[in-house]
Amino acid sequence: MISWSLAGSALGGIGLFLLGIHLMTAGLKVAAGDTLRDVLGHWTNSRARGLMSGILITGLVQSSSAVTVAAIGFVNAGLLTLPQAMWVVFGSNVGTTLSGWLVALIGINFKIEALALPLLGMGMVLFLSGTSTRRGALGEALTGFGVFFLGIATLKLTFEGIAAAIDVTSLQTQGVWNTAAFVGAGIVLTTLMQSSSAVIAIAITAALGGLLNIESGAALVIGANIGTTSTALVAVFGATAAAKRVALSHVFFNILTGLSALALLPVMLIVVAFVEAKITGSRAPATTLALFHTAFNILGVLLIWPLSKRLERWLAARLTTLEEAEAKPQYLDDYSLAVPSIALNAIVLEMKRIADVAYGIAKSSLVDRDVPLARLQRRLDIADTLSEAVYGYIRRLNTGRNTEDISMSLSNIVRAIWHFLEIARNGRDLASRRHRLDRLPAAYAKQFHEVAAVLASEISAAGVRVGLQQVDQAHNQDGFETAYQNVKAETLRAAGNGELNVTETGIALDALNDMRSIANHLDKAAKRLEGVDLS
Repeated sequence: MISWSLAGSALGGIGLFLLGIHLMTAGLKVAAGDTLRDVLGHWTNSRARGLMSGILITGLVQSSSAVTVAAIGFVNAGLLTLPQAMWVVFGSNVGTTLSGWLVALIGINFKIEALALPLLGMGMVLFLSGTSTRRGALGEALTGFGVFFLGIATLKLTFEGIAAAIDVTSLQTQGVWNTAAFVGAGIVLTTLMQSSSAVIAIAITAALGGLLNIESGAALVIGANIGTTSTALVAVFGATAAAKRVALSHVFFNILTGLSALALLPVMLIVVAFVEAKITGSRAPATTLALFHTAFNILGVLLIWPLSKRLERWLAARLTTLEEAEAKPQYLDDYSLAVPSIALNAIVLEMKRIADVAYGIAKSSLVDRDVPLARLQRRLDIADTLSEAVYGYIRRLNTGRNTEDISMSLSNIVRAIWHFLEIARNGRDLASRRHRLDRLPAAYAKQFHEVAAVLASEISAAGVRVGLQQVDQAHNQDGFETAYQNVKAETLRAAGNGELNVTETGIALDALNDMRSIANHLDKAAKRLEGVDLS
């Protein structure tokens, strides 16, 4: 029978593991400064570099979950593409195997307490000498390492005691059911603890203590690898479709890796034992499991390498949002490039879609006082994405021979699209400040809302000229410029007479400037399109 003291020691050892991992991860992320952001943002422009970035950063912060969640966050913010984030995540699975090697090598070659206690002491001195500095963060990380190693020592002694108290062989059998049970245990434990490193450390220390044989330990490690996907799945609730695709790629990779390792388990264990014997000249359960963990994650990378492009395409076709569908060009294709006049017509059609989005953003900011900024930003992202596609298509068209008329039309379209985007950005900025107009005296606020309505009317008229069906408002013949100059003069008069204070005057002039900028870009876009056939 297992005594209460042994059960308590096991629980305490697991607690030390989790606390150590938490302190290590928190401290190293801060101590590393901007390394995580810089590496993920700038070193991932190829599959190999993304893979190495994931390995490097995970080895640095000692948490594949932290790197995976960071990659998802970067995709959510538009700082990483799906392929970049996928390879960072795949690399993090290889990088996390370092934790297993720490447990295996420290547990075999060192008296753990002799290493853990000095680390604890040095870490706390650094931490207390500057809690909010990078030095303090490094101290927190060293303290975490010390606690982590104490957890190893505690669990090692506990598992040795459990192995002596019970017949271990009666708990482990050979065959499929035993393997399935330990894989399931690894998945459940990792989901509960939210740390595959802790579960793998438990497997290795259990093997060190004689509580697990190699086959059962390997199955537990495979389960932990699969279970770590739960962190990514939790992280994408409420995230963008792109972020959800990254999480799905993580799930796919880990399941592919886990199933492959299970199918090849006997063969892999033989190969790992052979490699271990050649390198070290001996065999130890802990190093066998650490080597096995590394080997099957590398196997996963080799398997996913030829499949990654198909996986990207498959994921890109799933979880598509309405915004993403709108951001895809509808008229640009490679066949049209062979006939410049047809290609120009396709470009005009896409340009009209950009104008439609931009005008819609500006009009919403002018007539809807409560329009959600997040919705306007999503619409602006659509316009930005479409414009990049059109610019790329125009560059390809310009590599061939074009007539002077077509070249001039393309130049005008490029400038017109730039003005459309500025209209959209000014509209978003106006919407972010529109609520401030409510601070003005009611009589003055009313004048600004009237000017906004006039400008919205002019945008509708401009949409009709471009070929858009924006006829929901009658065009005000007096024009925005007249209304703008009248309200500006009245604002300056009221400010001079003290009827508006400095803050109120600033609010009024900011709103007028936003609207004037929209009107200017509207006029300039129209002039650029005068020489373009919009029919």
